[in-house]
Amino acid sequence: MGLRFRKTISLLPGVRLNISKSGVGVSAGVKGLRGSINTSGTVTGTASIPGTGVSYVKTKKLFGKKKDSKAKDTKTSKAKTETKSKAKTKAEKAVEEEVKSVKSAAKKPKLHINPATLIAIHKVADQVIDWKKVSESPVAPEGYDQRKWAYFYSLAPDVLGGDIDTYLKLIYEVNPLDDLIDYGDNFEFGTDDPNRMEVEFVINDALLEESRESMSARDFNLLLQDFVCSMALRIARDVFALLPVKNTVVHVVMGDSDIFSADFDRDSMDKIRFEYIDASNTATQFRHAMEFDEKKGFSPISRL
Repeated sequence: MGLRFRKTISLLPGVRLNISKSGVGVSAGVKGLRGSINTSGTVTGTASIPGTGVSYVKTKKLFGKKKDSKAKDTKTSKAKTETKSKAKTKAEKAVEEEVKSVKSAAKKPKLHINPATLIAIHKVADQVIDWKKVSESPVAPEGYDQRKWAYFYSLAPDVLGGDIDTYLKLIYEVNPLDDLIDYGDNFEFGTDDPNRMEVEFVINDALLEESRESMSARDFNLLLQDFVCSMALRIARDVFALLPVKNTVVHVVMGDSDIFSADFDRDSMDKIRFEYIDASNTATQFRHAMEFDEKKGFSPISRL
């Protein structure tokens, strides 16, 4: 726990959905006071002074594995273990799955962003869900997973009706940005408008460290700019694929500062051939906020 200096995040008054490498969580509260819980069992309380950027944070582990401080009898320990395994809570199972996921991720090759690999981020995107088509038939089209279709069919009326709670439920269940979790962290979704979704995330600029060492300052800064814009475009594409919103606003944070903020509209995004674009040139054609210099890099901005 301790003091931290950071701009207040205000995506949705009172409610936010948080997705990071440590899990998925929902937070709620009022201005100056907030509490949250995620799948790792961590409860966080935050008290802030509105308008100052100063907040006090206290974190507590609500559930999870604990180490025994004393040795116990083998038979007793075994019996307790068997009893506990039969009565595992959903939360404990989620923690175990998370541990497996972390271990699996640790075996992956180390990621590195360079000009040759950058295009892979914004070039691909999730399959677009046609919610009107889903709502018209409880039976999945040939080649489509029936259980998944049935789940979407059950949500379609609320999705088409612009129910924000259903939007957040979908994001929680589908986790559309799960394949981007290595490129950024602390993804947060929120909205108070059914035609608009806002997403904030912290860019993982450490992936460019090798490039920083081999490039000039100018070339590195241009690569970083492309990385930021490529991520913003990809996030907007995935949100549009999942939800029938008209606009997706993406806020990019690096360190403790907002460095890029853009409002992407669906109509314009649908006309772009992403395999042929320059990420920075394309992203900055939309309404945006960015202070960038080729020699100095990004400077803090006020988000849209």
